[in-house]
Amino acid sequence: MQILDVLKSAIPTPEEFKTNVTNWFKENGKFWGVSVFMHLLIFVVLGVAIGAPHAKKLLQEVVFFDTEVDQALEETPITHFDVGETPIEPTVLNTESLTEPPAATIEQDAQFNDNSADFTEASGTTAAGANFGGLGGFDVNAIGAGPAVRGPGGVGGGTGDTDKGGFNNRGSGSRQAMLASGGGTADSERAVAAATNWLARHQNADGSWGCIDFTKQCKDPSCSAHAHRSGADYPVAATALGLLPFFAAGQTHESKGPYQGVIRKGLLWLASHQDPKTGQFKGAAQPMYEHGLATIAICEAYGLSKDQKLKPVALGAVRFIEDAQIDSTGGWHYQPNQKSSGDTSVVGWQLMGLKSAQMAGLPVNPQTLAKSKKFLALVAKGKSGGLFSYMPESGPSAAMSAVGLLCNQYSGMKRTDPAMVEGMNYVMDNLGGAKTDSYFLYYATQVMHNLPGPEWDTWNRNARRHLISTQVKEGCAAGSWAPIGHSAGPVMSTSIHALTLEVYYRYLPLYQLDNKKQALKTDQ
Repeated sequence: MQILDVLKSAIPTPEEFKTNVTNWFKENGKFWGVSVFMHLLIFVVLGVAIGAPHAKKLLQEVVFFDTEVDQALEETPITHFDVGETPIEPTVLNTESLTEPPAATIEQDAQFNDNSADFTEASGTTAAGANFGGLGGFDVNAIGAGPAVRGPGGVGGGTGDTDKGGFNNRGSGSRQAMLASGGGTADSERAVAAATNWLARHQNADGSWGCIDFTKQCKDPSCSAHAHRSGADYPVAATALGLLPFFAAGQTHESKGPYQGVIRKGLLWLASHQDPKTGQFKGAAQPMYEHGLATIAICEAYGLSKDQKLKPVALGAVRFIEDAQIDSTGGWHYQPNQKSSGDTSVVGWQLMGLKSAQMAGLPVNPQTLAKSKKFLALVAKGKSGGLFSYMPESGPSAAMSAVGLLCNQYSGMKRTDPAMVEGMNYVMDNLGGAKTDSYFLYYATQVMHNLPGPEWDTWNRNARRHLISTQVKEGCAAGSWAPIGHSAGPVMSTSIHALTLEVYYRYLPLYQLDNKKQALKTDQ
């Protein structure tokens, strides 16, 4: 009987139950009512706007950004620091390295100082130690759905859940070693850190970057004086460019540090601006230019983090490039499937996007790569085909030659090929022009980095000195570069110049130094 009495006393009477329910609703009903209403409203709006299946897919793909951690990260303040205070340490861009003063001056830091007058030949091996296998080289003969990437661990670049495929060299240990041996200095790393700080400070509130809109974040007129004035903001391209220097330094939305929230917001913006049906990034003023850049960024983010929620975004972006190719020539132009032969500039960005996908271990249609070689043959000029034009009917230029040469390097052309020798000599003959064209400087530096030897050393010393000396050192613009040549404002110029100074560890050189010391320079 005692047990029954206890049970009876624990069970509320109808009146007590009614009172308890009423009190709960008074205390909590407003909060839960608003919450349920807002969630239902979101699903209704998404269902009407893009259809229920697509709404569900979009929510699944971007839900990894919508967490309490993300909200905290987004509120992390990005403080300004002078270029002279940028840390020497090349391996990390975390809170400690950004706030601690440099441990030594550049003159004292012999490990990263290669400003000597004489060129010293390297040991003859790269970190990969493989022919054309450094990282992610295109294999246009590969058949099948799998990635055609050769890396340090063979196809795919390695093993294990923590493997970054073709991006393993961006880890802290590899990055430090490659910086020291590849031609970087403490000053070049200061410049990179200052550039990423400027980019972080000029990100829009919604996570995007813009060629014009970035001025909303400016604290003084020093930045806006260099703003892009054409009337187009190019948000997709600018957001991709804003993210890429962080990825080159090995930083992602999962890396701890002051820029984690910046990167996460940028990726969210890109992911939410992709058409789930076609894979195309929406809102681009120059569709194929901007899509190519966005594909590079998304694929690098996935390759570095292996975040599976980024995978469908990257796969969709690659699929759109494949579908947009011009069948008759193998090229790409401003619009997808445009009735044109294509142009070398757009082709370069698409092939770099596909290369980034392969490096990340994503499948790329080998026929797409094979057809692109047809276009490169159409625009090849010069005695040996080592110079390149913008379109088949135009003459060669330094910038387009750099793009074409890099594409040929990634499609497997040997460094001793007469076309590669001719192209390298042409690029070296135009070394002075790199100071007035950031687009040429970006591509040519990658080409020369893949050709280690005296020519690379000469190119690197000149390019590095030019970039370090021309970076803005004061005011809100500190860390940025003024636009030069092919540039759509300081967001593009700052990103592309930072990436140029990150070439030492962003990609491994594709070719080993010739052990036989064969002279590649020939008479033209």
